[in-house]
Amino acid sequence: MNKHIKIIMIQVIFLVLVFSILYFLYPRTNVEVEGNLVNFRSVNANVIIISESPDFSNPRYLDLAEGKNASINLKPGAYYWKAGNNLIQGWRRAFKIDSEVGMEIKKEENESELVNIGNVKINVTKSKEGTMIGYIILEPNQSEEIEDSGKYTGRQE
Repeated sequence: MNKHIKIIMIQVIFLVLVFSILYFLYPRTNVEVEGNLVNFRSVNANVIIISESPDFSNPRYLDLAEGKNASINLKPGAYYWKAGNNLIQGWRRAFKIDSEVGMEIKKEENESELVNIGNVKINVTKSKEGTMIGYIILEPNQSEEIEDSGKYTGRQE
């Protein structure tokens, strides 16, 4: 066998070995975003690094439990994340949690209640005949008793 062919074969075997080792050691993690809840499912990572900036200048660390799954509630915005294990840190990835503005009026016999059913703080104005006569600020899942008259308009604060 030619000397050059032997060298090429050794290099190919070496590269296959290196890529195989990296494949098994690289932290593989999937992310699912459902509303404000972010679920991480991992094969071989033990930490998730999350940041609101792409350079990870303000990181939060999320330890993965034995089952290699973890969940966290986050406010709306863009987030960057990467998985890591004791040997390798993964590539930077991103996800976004969209703002959801929503309100509902629940009516009972003698009272009405305004409920923030979105995932952000809202500023609700009450107007009567085109004139603003009051406002309410509601956090997500917060409610307040209201009068059953006038027009209520909500906006993200």
